[in-house]
Amino acid sequence: MWYAISTRSGAALWQHGSRGFQTLSASNNILVGSGGLGRSFLPFATARSADKGIEIGGLRRHYSAISKEEEEAEKQRVSGLSQYQKEMELRDFDAQIAKLNTLRGINTGELYTLRGKFKALARDYGVGFMVWYWCIWTSTCALTYAAIEIGGVDAIELLARADKWTGWDISTKVDPTLGTIGLTVAVNELLEP
Repeated sequence: MWYAISTRSGAALWQHGSRGFQTLSASNNILVGSGGLGRSFLPFATARSADKGIEIGGLRRHYSAISKEEEEAEKQRVSGLSQYQKEMELRDFDAQIAKLNTLRGINTGELYTLRGKFKALARDYGVGFMVWYWCIWTSTCALTYAAIEIGGVDAIELLARADKWTGWDISTKVDPTLGTIGLTVAVNELLEP
């Protein structure tokens, strides 16, 4: 486990191992880790400090996955591409990112949970879209419920008809209010705003 300590004279990086703590120079390659041996030890996450940025005790917050030289070379390369080539490259990057996000979801288990699916929707489409979608869905659901109540549709009677077709006896076990809510959700899903 790596620990970063910030002092007035500079910053030091320590590794806790079987022989105690070992010092590592800030100019070496540094792995992601965190510390917590007390309040003087700070969380730490960075890569090579010389060209990508380093964060020790909040001294420098910039971090990039590529160095400045690599960034400039990529800018130079992209400036020579046509609009069509840029579009095709962006589509390829989007496909790679989608695959990596799916693999990450499988690895973390979030792909199989409702919370993880909503996080993926928010990531892929944005929070604004999620808010807009749920506002539309709930307003349509409320309007459907109002139409069922005002129209005098009896959910229990519909369940009794379904019971005759299937041979089940569900209509006697369902509360009328819950039956109306269930009918509302079913109709709302059929409308699918």
